[in-house]
Amino acid sequence: MGWCCSQGLTMSRRSSSYAVIVTLTVITVLSVIVTNVPRSLSVSPNPGNATLIAATPTQPWQDAKLLRNIKGHADAVGAIAISQDGQFLATGSDDQTIKFWNLNTGQLLRTLSGHSDQVTALAISPDGEKLVSGGGIEDGSIKLWNLKTGELIKTFQKKEGMIPSLAISPDGQILASGRRGEGLGFVSEIALWNLKTGEQLLQFEIENLTLSLAFSPNGELLASGSEDGTIHLWNWQSGEILHILQHPQSLRALAFNQDGKVLVSESFAETVNVWNPETGELVSTPVENPKPVFVNALALHPSGNILASALGPYGRLGLWNLESGELMTMLEGFSGSIFSLGFSHDGQILVSGSNDGAIAIWGIGDQ
Repeated sequence: MGWCCSQGLTMSRRSSSYAVIVTLTVITVLSVIVTNVPRSLSVSPNPGNATLIAATPTQPWQDAKLLRNIKGHADAVGAIAISQDGQFLATGSDDQTIKFWNLNTGQLLRTLSGHSDQVTALAISPDGEKLVSGGGIEDGSIKLWNLKTGELIKTFQKKEGMIPSLAISPDGQILASGRRGEGLGFVSEIALWNLKTGEQLLQFEIENLTLSLAFSPNGELLASGSEDGTIHLWNWQSGEILHILQHPQSLRALAFNQDGKVLVSESFAETVNVWNPETGELVSTPVENPKPVFVNALALHPSGNILASALGPYGRLGLWNLESGELMTMLEGFSGSIFSLGFSHDGQILVSGSNDGAIAIWGIGDQ
């Protein structure tokens, strides 16, 4: 099957002054010189039974503590993926490698090599057995790995252009990928693949640069966010656009909560919108920061009530209570800018990757 669309959508994660210039022309609230280019689109949706107004562990995260620091990469860590069982962590770096870690001990299990440019996106299959990785603009490949053996199973594509985002459907059958090619200009491609066979099922072009992709927990919706602030909610099987949502500034990333009843979007200007994905209704705007900021990376807690947001070149990581809109705490002490973030699927661990190759693991309680 196949279909083609040309609707407005989003951006990329390539370290280039071009991306920064495009972003600054869209975000009118930014009036500062940006010294770091955004890197991470890490989110942590997980099937479960919670909503935005459900009880969430906001108080424990107010007292979050650093559990472990790891230094294993020679360059910036721009991509993070955590297995659903919370046992393993994958990190992708500008040093062109992927490293696979025991999240509980910090032990390096293996290093995967094969990309010829920075590793820009990662996704772990729900069963924890496979890893998908995307390469930078001079690589453009999508690779499937066996996490138990470190074997490269197949390369899905090898095209010029960066892969800014990857998402795997909850049943582990479908891979969604975005691609920004040098010859595409302000257009990007979104493709859907059979994860088992590598067959491309769908491909369509989107105006503007594809920044973020996310499947709903029930697998029925695919959300895509755009550099112009537009969010499209698709019935990906038919190609039908169900809702078009408009964020007030250029979109940084988006994520579903664990029951799929909440969609959260954040802009480069640290404004956060909460949506009902079934109706397309704007539920709330818990965070509206008028100050000139630049969001480098973010991650949504599986409950949908806590947002981790890393700001600009400052090495600052804020945790927001999305129910009240309050900044709960600032985690500091990083040696460089944070380029990637990810919550574990049980919401107990937060992992950050920095531009100096460092990985920090944060937790709550007595972990």
